Amino acid sequence: MSVQIPISGQAEEARIVAERSRQAMARLMAVAGHDLKQPIQVATLSIALAIGESIPARAAKRLMIALDAMRRLNSELDDIARLSQQHIATLPRPRSVDLDEILAEVERDWRVYADASGTALEIGPSGVRVETDPAMLRTILRNLVGNAIRHAGPRGQVSISCRRRGDRLRISVRDDGDGIPVAHLSRILDAFGRCGVPGHDDGLGLGLTIVRQTAELLHHPLSVRSVENEGSTFSIELPLLGPSLPQAIDADFARTGSN
Repeated sequence: MSVQIPISGQAEEARIVAERSRQAMARLMAVAGHDLKQPIQVATLSIALAIGESIPARAAKRLMIALDAMRRLNSELDDIARLSQQHIATLPRPRSVDLDEILAEVERDWRVYADASGTALEIGPSGVRVETDPAMLRTILRNLVGNAIRHAGPRGQVSISCRRRGDRLRISVRDDGDGIPVAHLSRILDAFGRCGVPGHDDGLGLGLTIVRQTAELLHHPLSVRSVENEGSTFSIELPLLGPSLPQAIDADFARTGSN
């Protein structure tokens, strides 16, 4: 005996099936992330112990690069777990944040890798406070800076600029890499959207997906501009609260830093 399901019923059944599949994938990602983090923690500890032993300076430098990469991988697994379960557990907790503290953390995350890659990374103080969830903002900037360093490459340059726009602040991460073809710009922020994009085939593009979905949770508008053979700029906008120091802030903050 067959039962004819009305079109509306079919749509609801399909929605339920899709939701169950999504929840199952979220649980899988959480378990996989937990299982992957354990060997990463072991490797991180082992590398740290090796660096503390009497080894040649050149070997210690290489181990430091490996240790830095393992720590970033651990943070990225946290981001993926948060992305997979954001509908359940992750709600933004915006508050007044000193932007310099976030920028300093992002620099610590990427300085060693940038130096090893031969990429000039320019991050300096901003002197402003913004309204955001600090952990989520760090996730956005960390992924954008890491993506920019990879595509700037040796002798390339990555910089952060901040522009005041009324009561909002635009933070832009720019690289001088190969840029993104116009035909691919509309899907560069989608999951796996980097596949098949010339010059952007080193990975599945999940970092940019994390950026997009985290920015949506925060209600921080995200945009991308790119010119082939000149580079790309990813920008987010967020509420500007004022200076973190007594002096007034300028209308335009140019990032300057030492490499």
